[in-house]
Amino acid sequence: MKHLRPLLLLLAATLLAWSWFGARARAANADFQVAVPRGVAVSTLVAPPGDSPAIAWTKLAFDIDPDGLPVYADGSSLRVFGSPKPLATTGSSPIDDFAWMRDGSLLLIAQNHLAGFGPHGIALGPQLPAPGMHVRPAGEGRAYVFGGAGEPANHDVYLFGRDGRIAKLLSAPEPVVAVAGDGSTTYVAAGRTLLRLRAGKSVKLLLRTRAPIISIDAAPPGVFYATAASVGYLSSDGAAHDFLRGEGGLLRVQGEALFLMLRDGKHLIRFNPIAGFASGLGKGAAPH
Repeated sequence: MKHLRPLLLLLAATLLAWSWFGARARAANADFQVAVPRGVAVSTLVAPPGDSPAIAWTKLAFDIDPDGLPVYADGSSLRVFGSPKPLATTGSSPIDDFAWMRDGSLLLIAQNHLAGFGPHGIALGPQLPAPGMHVRPAGEGRAYVFGGAGEPANHDVYLFGRDGRIAKLLSAPEPVVAVAGDGSTTYVAAGRTLLRLRAGKSVKLLLRTRAPIISIDAAPPGVFYATAASVGYLSSDGAAHDFLRGEGGLLRVQGEALFLMLRDGKHLIRFNPIAGFASGLGKGAAPH
């Protein structure tokens, strides 16, 4: 999807119409509190009235493009939040999920296949093990495919390689809701548990939360996690720090920033740089 980058840069101008607020904000009629390490900047982005995804938040296919623009799937189109025009379209095939890979390329899930945009529209790749699966980036040339529309496929995590190799990494005890990592170290959220997989080692339980985990993303040497009412960071020493309370949502790491899409589908919070979490949490957080 590299041919779309000039278009993305033009669409960046639409973000100027959005409103930036401080880290303490009101969203979905609820206050949330943020306490991040000193040096981490927090900004809350609010979309224009009426401009929100046309699908339920729990089914929202959402990612941050390599230029930092928030994009969501709406039927057969990808749209930038705040822009009335589609960024790209498959024509007639609904986009069930999508994600930008580590090299900046774009993968879609459409017609129960991994897919991409080719010179003549959508190009279908390998068929997926089950319908309703999701995709997230792994290491170079690799992608995680996980979950599914029902039992037992929604317990499974796969690693798809650009070279055609497919490896089943895990069948979790509970349905998998999120996966993150680099292909060598993999984090899996299932129910209230956060698991870690490493080649040649047994699955390790890293964290058990009070409420079900709804999203994760990796930020080596740690990992971010979110429930419906909190967002936290699990450091490499195993210490968990909730730095946002009162809200939760979908997490996406892109470049040096963490993005949080709140559950109302209209508020996007950016934390930058993410390196500050590894170095600063537990050493004096700065309340906002």
